[in-house]
Amino acid sequence: MDIKALISGSISRPEKRPLAKGERSAEGGAWCIVVMPVVGLFLEMFAKDRYSGAVLWLTVLMLILFGCIADHRQISEQLQPADRERLKEFIPIPPAYLFIRDKLIKGEPYRGIALAMLMAAAVFANGFTQGLMLNEDNIPEKLEKSSVMNLNNFSGTSENIIGEQLDGWFDDDYETFCTHKGDTFTIAYRGMHDGKSAEVTIEVVHDGYTYQSIKAADVTIDGNALEGDERNDTIKKIFIGEEADADEESSKSE
Repeated sequence: MDIKALISGSISRPEKRPLAKGERSAEGGAWCIVVMPVVGLFLEMFAKDRYSGAVLWLTVLMLILFGCIADHRQISEQLQPADRERLKEFIPIPPAYLFIRDKLIKGEPYRGIALAMLMAAAVFANGFTQGLMLNEDNIPEKLEKSSVMNLNNFSGTSENIIGEQLDGWFDDDYETFCTHKGDTFTIAYRGMHDGKSAEVTIEVVHDGYTYQSIKAADVTIDGNALEGDERNDTIKKIFIGEEADADEESSKSE
């Protein structure tokens, strides 16, 4: 190697081949189609109910379809007429479209496979599918493993788990009963507290797409339903525990 020539910059570099008109945007657009299911799953956190969720996923599907249509128009000049017409027939099936499209142009059809996998993941992971899987058997289990901060009764932060708090409040084991009417699941926990029969009720409202509310609704001790401040204070002691006692002692000292 001629070091002097390298330092002087006199060595000629191979000329870069300019991208064909629209080539960069066409390939970038194909990748946008592939990642749309992931974008949909991410945007689900901003959907507040089944109506906004339906609009979200309809928009995602339309963007994937329109993306395929736009891509087909952009690459039409690169295809033979027979291939162009054959590829057009698969636009309504985006994974197959991308598979054949890349096979014709790049010889590497991995994007079609990736889109099929991501669409399948979105089908199983979206809020509507998850809502269909909720029932009277698994909602109590999911609830007991949830953080106390998921209850609408409280704000702030807490490391408490609902099931663990119930274990600590009831004297021994408790029984769980769940009923379902419309969008509302009512979960009743029944056992003994301080030697008296007790029941704690939590209401879960799920509209088929997302949770609308999770609330500790009632507490009954020895057959008497607690009301007003007594009910609210008892709910706080059940789920916040020592934190609630500390708050009470602090307020008294003030």
